[in-house]
Amino acid sequence: MPAPPPLLATPGELAALAAQVGAAGRLAIDTEFMWERTYRPILGVVQVATDTSTAVIDTLAVKDLSPLFPLLRDPKVPVVLHGGGQDLEIFAALMGAPVRGVADTQVMAAFLGYGLQVGLTMLLERVLKVRIKKDQTYTDWTRRPLNAGQLVYAREDVAHLLPLYDRLRADLKTRGRTAWVEEELRALEDAGRFAELPDDERYRTVRGWQRLGARELAVLRELAAWRERSAARANIRPNFIANDIVLTSLAARPVTSIEELKQMRGLTAGTVDRHGKGILAALRAGLACPPERSPEPPARHRHKGPPPGLVALLRAAVQAVAEREDIAPEVIASGRDIDALAAYAVDGSALDDVVVARGWRRALVGQTLLAIARGELAMRYDAGRREVVAEAVPRGSL
Repeated sequence: MPAPPPLLATPGELAALAAQVGAAGRLAIDTEFMWERTYRPILGVVQVATDTSTAVIDTLAVKDLSPLFPLLRDPKVPVVLHGGGQDLEIFAALMGAPVRGVADTQVMAAFLGYGLQVGLTMLLERVLKVRIKKDQTYTDWTRRPLNAGQLVYAREDVAHLLPLYDRLRADLKTRGRTAWVEEELRALEDAGRFAELPDDERYRTVRGWQRLGARELAVLRELAAWRERSAARANIRPNFIANDIVLTSLAARPVTSIEELKQMRGLTAGTVDRHGKGILAALRAGLACPPERSPEPPARHRHKGPPPGLVALLRAAVQAVAEREDIAPEVIASGRDIDALAAYAVDGSALDDVVVARGWRRALVGQTLLAIARGELAMRYDAGRREVVAEAVPRGSL
């Protein structure tokens, strides 16, 4: 086994590392944390690599990571991660601002034919011919002491990211896709991605909310807000207080007493003892909501969705472009994007929020999809080229 990296456990060691990274001008970073049961993640370690060294920070010993923050907020300092969505969320919460200069190698790889969410192990082996072990995936990073194997594992998650980034960046430049990827990476820095959802919007995160009417949604809104506040205070996952089925059941059939709550499936006696009064207060508030202040029922209660045939046709067009460009179709347009574009074509729904109609996607496929939806282009299989192509529909043809 290779020698483990140093475990930094004092503020002085962290300050020295920050100075070293600042001089290097770029860094790779990763985190190991526990987030199964708690409302907020419990950081175990943070791994940092430069072009010449790697270190692991013991975040149970060094809780103040602020020496790193100026580097993470500097758009001129590339911050390389792999599949770093949760890492970015954690640092945004710690800093009160998003990480800048983000370079996610998983995102970059998706534009080079490696798939939508390729794992680091596979990507390193395919691009750099480097093999790393992922034998500590289920380690509890909050337990001490950490052994040599855990520290080596932590180091391997960042040690090769900078060379990988350089290689992917060069390949993207060769294929003329640098601007596409930059657009995606800058979107990862949008502060809106990390903004707290307002209490009166929490109900939209509850599974099954779309099936409820306005009156029930008013109750669900209060229940979801209560659950979120309670979970934050107790630092526990919201579903461990009351799951989504409990909330939607209460919204559809409100109860008025502690005794009735104790008869509900999904609520333990302990939960009712601790939170029964809060649940009943939320129910009363929801039932007292005036109709004009109730949430609007979801769109499917108001009108039908776009024609399934049109959606299928647009999906086929996206798939054809994805195969031609060697990009995962989901990178180009998600199912929701296609549905939104089809809705725009059918009933003039807003186009502003349709991702595929903006930026590089519009030039690559968005304009084609709009033309297909308007009946200006038709799709067929070209046997000679062995691919699906779109062709102009002659004027006056059916």
